[in-house]
Amino acid sequence: MANTESDALVFFGATGDLAYKQIFPALYALSKRGRLNLPIVGVAKAGWGLEQLRARAKESIEKHGDFDAGEFEKLAQRLRYVDGDYRDAKTFEALRAALGDAKRPLHYLAIPPALFASVSQGLAASGCAKDARVVVEKPFGRDYASARDLNRVLHETFPEDAIYRIDHYLGKEPVQNLVYFRAANALLEAAWNGSHIASVEVTMAESFGVAGRGTLYDEIGAVRDVVQNHMLQVIAAVAMELPTSHDDEAIRDARGALLQSIRPLTPGDIVRGQFDGYRNEPGVAPTSHTETFAAMRLTIDSARWKGVPFFIRAG
Repeated sequence: MANTESDALVFFGATGDLAYKQIFPALYALSKRGRLNLPIVGVAKAGWGLEQLRARAKESIEKHGDFDAGEFEKLAQRLRYVDGDYRDAKTFEALRAALGDAKRPLHYLAIPPALFASVSQGLAASGCAKDARVVVEKPFGRDYASARDLNRVLHETFPEDAIYRIDHYLGKEPVQNLVYFRAANALLEAAWNGSHIASVEVTMAESFGVAGRGTLYDEIGAVRDVVQNHMLQVIAAVAMELPTSHDDEAIRDARGALLQSIRPLTPGDIVRGQFDGYRNEPGVAPTSHTETFAAMRLTIDSARWKGVPFFIRAG
């Protein structure tokens, strides 16, 4: 990774659910620590202005963080806003103007994967991609074929070392602590296997519905939204062989090896469900078969986990 720091942060999806729950509180925390000394440009298609974005950020931080009016004002003064369609060249012209003198922006795509290609191409055409980095959120495409196509489109605009494919769940301290919990306790790690563990259950139980995200959620569903990323990352942290070093690539490789050892699923390993009333949600197709609940039984082909079923549930 180049040592040159980015000089602006652009986040697409500034009025969305992820921004409200995660991004604004994270930006506020960085600002409080003196780690956020650059302009922040929110981009969305909501018919908003800058003051509405600031109000949304304030509401988010008051709900999710330790709010301090003075600290928030520092963050608010850094905020800028561009409203427009992600498929409209004028949106990216306005973004270029909002970036001002910034020459190395970081673009964070907190938007549906179907829009990644349009945004990438818009950034390139407007000059916003020059010397820039791009962060793409999960899910990365809809399936293997679309993921490969998306990779190709991103590489038309950005070099590989400027592309960051992330799963924000890996930033959660409890998820990170799973690995440290195992590695720091030799006695526990010695018993962390099928001789002492009968089964493993990982449940992600959410107490809310699609919460106004019907159009987005109906494209994705529970499996793409949280199972094939968040839930499998937790399984990898629980079940992987501990890496020989603590650097990022060693941990990534250990996770990858564990995921490759999971036996392909059969229909008998999967349950999909849909909560009553889902089809009445705004933006949801009246004949939708999108799952809002998913449960799976995983089998890991390794000496450590021989005979141990792993159950994951999300809904």
